[in-house]
Amino acid sequence: MSEIKSYLTENLIKKLETIDTPTIANALELLDILPRTEGFLRPEIKSQTKINKTYIGNAVTGVISARHKSPSALERTDYYRAILSIPGPRMVVLHDLDYPATIGSYWGEVQGNIAKGLGCVGAVTDGGVRDLKEAEELGFPFWSKEVLVSHGYVHAIDYNIPVDVGGVYIKPGDIIAADIHGAIKIPHDVVNKIPDLANSLAEQESIVINAAREKNVSVDSLGEAWKKSAEKGAKESY
Repeated sequence: MSEIKSYLTENLIKKLETIDTPTIANALELLDILPRTEGFLRPEIKSQTKINKTYIGNAVTGVISARHKSPSALERTDYYRAILSIPGPRMVVLHDLDYPATIGSYWGEVQGNIAKGLGCVGAVTDGGVRDLKEAEELGFPFWSKEVLVSHGYVHAIDYNIPVDVGGVYIKPGDIIAADIHGAIKIPHDVVNKIPDLANSLAEQESIVINAAREKNVSVDSLGEAWKKSAEKGAKESY
């Protein structure tokens, strides 16, 4: 695998952490670079731990399975090397070959501590997770399809290859943003534009929101607010 470049500076990360994923989705809509129905993970991939910000990381990808024992399971050190081959901050994204009938959790207290220690900010999987209390105390959030009691025979099959998780094709080094709503991929070539677009969206939306909060709100006043919002650059969402 060729060397992965990070597009995330410390300053940019701080800004993105304050922008929720729906606003990121809205910002990407403004850029009109992909259909509005693509780029975000399906709602089956849910936040399983309590969080109050957006987590941003370069994807460390992998493929796992838990249904059967495997004589060819990868060594733990392969996983550690795979993580460190991606520039930080890192978000681990694992596809479970048992999907949709997932049977074992790769993620729990031990793996969360290891990943955090190696510079990862969270984990996304279409498989299962467990030890939710410990993950929350650790400050290492999980996004997953399932919460599962057992780890079964969970083992790694490959690392840092393209994977499909939640209906999104994710390559090593892709930028993933995740919060209480779910997760979304941000294309490298536009990630620097997201903070300014988010500020513009907030300004446009505040015009309509403020009008809706007026005591004498009416059809005409809302229509005028939408007109003013459009003059600021707002686009119709439907």
